[in-house]
Amino acid sequence: MPGVDRAEASRTAHGELLLYNPLAEHALDEAIDLLALPPAARVLDVACGRAEVLRRVAARYDVEPAGYDADRALVEAAPAELNVTVAERPPDGTFDLVICIASSHALGGFPDAFGALHDLVEPGGQVLLGEGYWRRPPTEEYLDALGGATADELSDYQGLMRAGEDAGFTPLYASVASDADWDRYEWTQILNSERNGHPVLRERAQQARRRLTMPGGRDTLGFALVVLTRHA
Repeated sequence: MPGVDRAEASRTAHGELLLYNPLAEHALDEAIDLLALPPAARVLDVACGRAEVLRRVAARYDVEPAGYDADRALVEAAPAELNVTVAERPPDGTFDLVICIASSHALGGFPDAFGALHDLVEPGGQVLLGEGYWRRPPTEEYLDALGGATADELSDYQGLMRAGEDAGFTPLYASVASDADWDRYEWTQILNSERNGHPVLRERAQQARRRLTMPGGRDTLGFALVVLTRHA
């Protein structure tokens, strides 16, 4: 792994985690059960990785699935029947459901991604969104440990919901990752990165430990799962 890139580092750190985000699987499954999709619904998963969320939707409903991701290694690991392709941009057309979980960066980042999602979803269609938010204002030290992020890259919980409404959506349902969910997600990546031993991975682990153990570090970043419907 002499020239490890960001995608490879992420794959190694996540290891056997099914979801590349802190959501609990049961929380995701509960939200999927609430979608009430019509037969043969067209579903798109944005920057879907191995398409675990799309797989769960397709197992629950009769759908026409599609997904895309820029990481070829993850795409090749996705089930063939889900029609996942290597791409950096979404396909043409509109969909009954668009999944965008921890992948708003692929649509221009928050809050611009809401505009892109509005264009991808049929009127009356739905978005299954997973997005970060600030539980408390981040300190400069925290942002530095997060990789040089800026405070305006996310909003608070109220601002997240308001951004969706401003883009023409109505939030229908939401849940948030718990402290235990975050601990499992973050510390699993730290463990995998340290055991790999590559300097890039160990630096990643060091930054994560710094972020989690600084005062207020476990109380700064949140992650929400939201079901929204586009106004007809």
